[in-house]
Amino acid sequence: MDLGLGTVMARILQFFHEVLGVEWGWAIILLTILIKMILFPTSISQFRSMEKMKKVQPLYKKLQEKYKNDPQELQKKTMELYKAHNVNPLGGCLPMLIQLPFLVGLFRMLSTPEEYGIDMSNAFFLGMDLLRSGYIPLGIISGVTTFFQQKMSSPAGADSSQSTMMYIMPLLLGWLTIRLKAGVGLYWASSMILGIAQQWIINRFILAKESSKEGLSEEDQDLKGKPKKARPKEST
Repeated sequence: MDLGLGTVMARILQFFHEVLGVEWGWAIILLTILIKMILFPTSISQFRSMEKMKKVQPLYKKLQEKYKNDPQELQKKTMELYKAHNVNPLGGCLPMLIQLPFLVGLFRMLSTPEEYGIDMSNAFFLGMDLLRSGYIPLGIISGVTTFFQQKMSSPAGADSSQSTMMYIMPLLLGWLTIRLKAGVGLYWASSMILGIAQQWIINRFILAKESSKEGLSEEDQDLKGKPKKARPKEST
């Protein structure tokens, strides 16, 4: 369900094309940029949650090794670890749920533009008919950019299932991009490219500053095998 967002985005797309005189392909890219800007706060929240999970991943691995024969104690220590670092394992889900209606609305609108009163019968972009499918280069771009965005967000030392999905998802999305109309594929490819740039900006200018202000507790240092700071001796 797109909550009526498909109609809203259709009118914005028409404004870009009919009022500003932008070609349909560039209008789709402009709409993608606008959506990214609107959802930027939710992206910050999502990447912040992912970054916290990445930071505690090595500590969680240590807990798994230490309590591998005691599942109950492992669960207890894991919850304590998450609480100490203010980590919510489901913290990245809410931003994704907020973004979902936009994705569904845009997908439906670009898949069936005629249902939203948009005539894209002669819409071409870089030689591609935006209402046709089967453009392999667009699928390759979509798959490669999806891979790099996943690579940027995946935690160090990810398990085998996560590593496998890192290769399966780009292949699947690349194949879907080829099968879907080029207008949808153009949105997805441009969204992934913008997502990579957005994630770099968030990591570089927001999360890096927040990370520099944080430190590990003594228990965390012990888990990571780092020496604790020596306490000053009391004067006699």
